[in-house]
Amino acid sequence: MTHILQDADIFVTGGAGTLGRAIARRREKEKWSGKLTVYSSDDHKHDVMRRMFPDQRINYVQGDIRNAETLYAAMVGHDIVIHAAAVKVIPVSEEWCIDTIDVNIYGSETVCSVALRAGIKHVLGISTDKACHPANLYGATKMAMEKVFQEYARMEHDTKFHLVRYGNVLESTGSVIEAWKNSVARGEPIKITDPNMTRFWLSPSQAVQYVIDAIDPDGLPGAIYVPKMPALSIAKLLELTIVDEAYTTMSIPIRPGEKMHETLVTIEETKRGWEFEDCFYVRPSTCVYDPVYHLHMQEPYTSNIARELTTDELKTLLADG
Repeated sequence: MTHILQDADIFVTGGAGTLGRAIARRREKEKWSGKLTVYSSDDHKHDVMRRMFPDQRINYVQGDIRNAETLYAAMVGHDIVIHAAAVKVIPVSEEWCIDTIDVNIYGSETVCSVALRAGIKHVLGISTDKACHPANLYGATKMAMEKVFQEYARMEHDTKFHLVRYGNVLESTGSVIEAWKNSVARGEPIKITDPNMTRFWLSPSQAVQYVIDAIDPDGLPGAIYVPKMPALSIAKLLELTIVDEAYTTMSIPIRPGEKMHETLVTIEETKRGWEFEDCFYVRPSTCVYDPVYHLHMQEPYTSNIARELTTDELKTLLADG
């Protein structure tokens, strides 16, 4: 079955990261005909990705999303822009807040304005559950990024702006599983905050599918596509992932900016969303209330009430990661 990315020329900001590599894998598997350009400021990740995909027609451009001229020169001529570049490590964003704001908000606005100038057909912003009632700067900047995309979506032009909001990609760079594995390798105890803490989990290939689903040519401008996804507690995740290894655990306080449970749809958003069997569409806050779009939910969609990820599902996600 064909989809919107299959024949398109695709430009991915932050494209040398987990999502960009997952797109390259699916592109290789399905033999997509369009070109892929990876735009990133991390030369080390570029080098790693080149070795992973040595025979692919992938163009690597080292550049910063805040540099409009470099960005335009690399972006022009593409059909679709997937904006995944961000400062996303929470302790880093809490400490270096000015740079985080500059990249995640002003950099995102630069991506949008350059996409208009370059005549891009579709631009997708990658958001996160951390944007819902943000408790840290990373989440606050992603919430602001959503607003920037929604403002561009309201403008009269031919470029369509889309948003997708999802949870934690298993075994992505900087993920909790990666940290646990590193601790075991060093012979150090695994650090655990609260074992009852829950998170939404997905695999890299699921993230690619959500990207495809979110770029709906006929969708409501500025609406946020929110896939329904299962969740799992930190204790169960540890039990099911770090197996056949000798390890100890050490309890540590919850980090600044962390929540016990994450949210994908807030209680406020239930008044301007549309629920389907496998996803939600959340309309921008500037939309007039319409009962047709009401989610008919009394509670937000949070990780402590979502369906629990099964052992078999987790094994599948980890194999994909």
